[in-house]
Amino acid sequence: MDQIEDRKFLRKFSSIIVGFIILTAVLIVLALSLKSEPNPDANPSQALLTEERVKPVAGVRVGDEGAAALAQAQEAAAPVLAADAGPVDGSKVYGGLCMSCHDAGVAGAPINGSEQMAQRLEEKGLDMLVSNAINGINVMPARGGNPALTDEEIRAAVEFMLQQP
Repeated sequence: MDQIEDRKFLRKFSSIIVGFIILTAVLIVLALSLKSEPNPDANPSQALLTEERVKPVAGVRVGDEGAAALAQAQEAAAPVLAADAGPVDGSKVYGGLCMSCHDAGVAGAPINGSEQMAQRLEEKGLDMLVSNAINGINVMPARGGNPALTDEEIRAAVEFMLQQP
């Protein structure tokens, strides 16, 4: 009697498995028939947007072509550099980066306009304070963390900080 029941079970189990396979196949066919293909002509700007996203950001030029491109870029940048060559504004430099630490005293930074600043000026002198700002000291990174700042901009920011009440 066990063999008969086992055969009945295997037939039912096999028919259920086959039913699930057929159901899965039907659902796959139904999903594929409902899926719509995007019409490339429906939105002409989509192709332009795609081209814009995948175009190279930069290129490499060597030899004469590279030298010509470099000369052209330098000529284009010359008026901008000449316009930036005006007097350095210490308050601008301070407001752009230094204030983030020196207004709140982050990690022991002397607070702008405090006695700490006057005391450090007395102890070290202006040149040493500027040197520390350029090269970094304790947790303060070199140039306050902005390597693009020039020595003149650093000096102007330090002088601005020392003038504050």
